[in-house]
Amino acid sequence: MISSSRFTGLRRLVGLGFGLAVAVGGTAGTGVLTSPGELARALGGPGPVLVLWLVGGLYTLLAANTLAELASRLPQAGAWYGYAEAAFGEFPAVAVAWADWTSSCVTGALVALLLGEYLAQLLPLDIPSAPRLLAAAAVLGLMAVQFRGLREGSRAQEITAGILLLGVVGLVVASTRLPGVALQAPAGTALGGIPAVSLVAALQVVVFAYDGWYAPIYFAEETAQPGRTLSRALLWGVAAVLSLYFMLNAGLLRVLPFATIRDSDLPLAEMAAAWAGPLGRQVVRGLGVVAMLGVLNSVLLMATRVLFALGRAGQLPAVLARVHPGGTPGPALVVAGALTLGLLLSGTVAALEAITSVLFVGYYVVGFSALFKLRRQGPVPAGGFRAWGHPWSTGLLVGLSAAFLVMNVVADTGHAAVALALVVGAWPLWRRARKNATVSEPR
Repeated sequence: MISSSRFTGLRRLVGLGFGLAVAVGGTAGTGVLTSPGELARALGGPGPVLVLWLVGGLYTLLAANTLAELASRLPQAGAWYGYAEAAFGEFPAVAVAWADWTSSCVTGALVALLLGEYLAQLLPLDIPSAPRLLAAAAVLGLMAVQFRGLREGSRAQEITAGILLLGVVGLVVASTRLPGVALQAPAGTALGGIPAVSLVAALQVVVFAYDGWYAPIYFAEETAQPGRTLSRALLWGVAAVLSLYFMLNAGLLRVLPFATIRDSDLPLAEMAAAWAGPLGRQVVRGLGVVAMLGVLNSVLLMATRVLFALGRAGQLPAVLARVHPGGTPGPALVVAGALTLGLLLSGTVAALEAITSVLFVGYYVVGFSALFKLRRQGPVPAGGFRAWGHPWSTGLLVGLSAAFLVMNVVADTGHAAVALALVVGAWPLWRRARKNATVSEPR
């Protein structure tokens, strides 16, 4: 591992407020908008909806418990990459970073396209290419904000997360004045009666909705008192997202017929319309724009830090580790933004969503497993977080993550094969870096 002391540039400019904003805003921005409808379509009935949101939240809390110790032990910009390198060596770390960066850019492209669609509906623009062009403009706009510096990027995250939380909680509270609907679960909607393929699809929705909770770890080198701050941001952030998802979905099931949730791309807008008419739908679309801006901002920040770490370690060109005075790794941001733009303009990004769910669960398994080896290398640094219940909690977490990964592979072999090919694609990258490092070593 290359010591971060050999490099300068990253500055400790953010704290707990940003950590919570990037954990909550970067996660719930998409989950509150599209996931309720996606989950309803996967399940076919309302019975297990709240159970799955609760199960997903508890799994994520268990993961945050383990990751909080990893972040305390290795507070560095590479996040999952650094944990894999310290425990398993260079190539597994490069494969994890490759998967991490790719999935972040795919997520960014998906989110940008949603943002473009909401903006096109609000304006409105009757131009077929308007959503894609607006999506590209949003990516470029956020890149410009982040180029100014980390303070500007973090402030944008805090503002969008605050608006999202206030808006969703306000709409849910307002909906309590609406009359409830009769809730009748069709036969066969208990968890045991759901076909395996449908259950895997439903779990994919829930896991994808919670994905992003670990965003604070990417900014460990830029966070004051990282051992203390990151553990709080992770655990409190996940608890907030779990509460928000449970409250929102309980509200939707109380107010709307299940068929309405199932058939809607934006169930929250239907709940708002039941309370405020067409204006309610427009308010939710506006809230969707703000939410998508927050998620897009967070994934661009995260992808940039992964490239920075790879450039600093010599796995990619060293220019990617350059940081301008505002604290932004500028060249890394350009590369991350370029891939995000290329994906959203290519028209293939929707097909990549299932691939990313395989990728990020894959690096979950590697990252969480790292704690077993790191525990044997020494105690947690002073002031750091120690995972509760290890090794049992971590073992359960790794087992659940591996089981979900296997379920994904069995249920969707084609996308799993593409995900594997992307990881294998890291091999020539690593070999080339090793060769260049060997050539450059003094004899």
